[in-house]
Amino acid sequence: MANFQTHLNGGIFVSVTAVLGLHSAGLVEQGATLDYFALGVAGSLLPDIDADASKPVRAFFNVLGVAVAFAMTLPLIGKLLPLEVALIWVGVFLCVRYLIFELFARATVHRGIWHSWLGIAAAALATVNIAYWTMDRSAESAWIAGLMVGIGYLTHLVLDELYSVDLLNSRVKRSFGTALKPFSLADPRSSLAMLAVVVALAWFAPALDRGLLPAEHLPRMAVVVADRLVETLKGVIEGAGPVVQSLIDWIRTGAANL
Repeated sequence: MANFQTHLNGGIFVSVTAVLGLHSAGLVEQGATLDYFALGVAGSLLPDIDADASKPVRAFFNVLGVAVAFAMTLPLIGKLLPLEVALIWVGVFLCVRYLIFELFARATVHRGIWHSWLGIAAAALATVNIAYWTMDRSAESAWIAGLMVGIGYLTHLVLDELYSVDLLNSRVKRSFGTALKPFSLADPRSSLAMLAVVVALAWFAPALDRGLLPAEHLPRMAVVVADRLVETLKGVIEGAGPVVQSLIDWIRTGAANL
């Protein structure tokens, strides 16, 4: 699998390209490009959150602990004594950094459900909801933020798969197929739980005026997409029929002439 530096470099390159493309399309304003770029790079490092001993994971829980501690203690300033607020801050930080980290480490397996399509969807949709509901961003801005995290996340998984193929020795490593997978067959309970999270996040996600995945029309959209998929597959199968029959006839003719 690719190392941290490779993931970082890949995330930077893809995020720059994606932000420039969105800016050229008029979807990103000049002053917001740096924020979206940072989200893309963060997304490219996010899948390794299930690697318990890695530095990015510890750094993530350090930042999360600080953020949660400030979020919980800032409203208490002026209502409690400074020493009491400080003790609560330290307690919340230690709880997130060590207790929640330990629970998360025991509940996750490296290259498990976080290295999957469901992981991409969960990270992107979580970003959309956080940006919209807690940071007062517009629906379009929130979806672009989620898109950037999803692009970075996908970049990470693709790099892991590319590094699972040894082109020089013409062999495929055992890790091939463990990163870019739809879900985790090894842990169906985690897959079902992640699927439930993705559905819930999609349901609460804000609607877009441009019609891109409006949450209130999600069931209807699923029906339309399914119908179109069935029609497409039907056409492919019907078109492949004569080709397969011709191939069978050709084989039979060749065998008869042997």
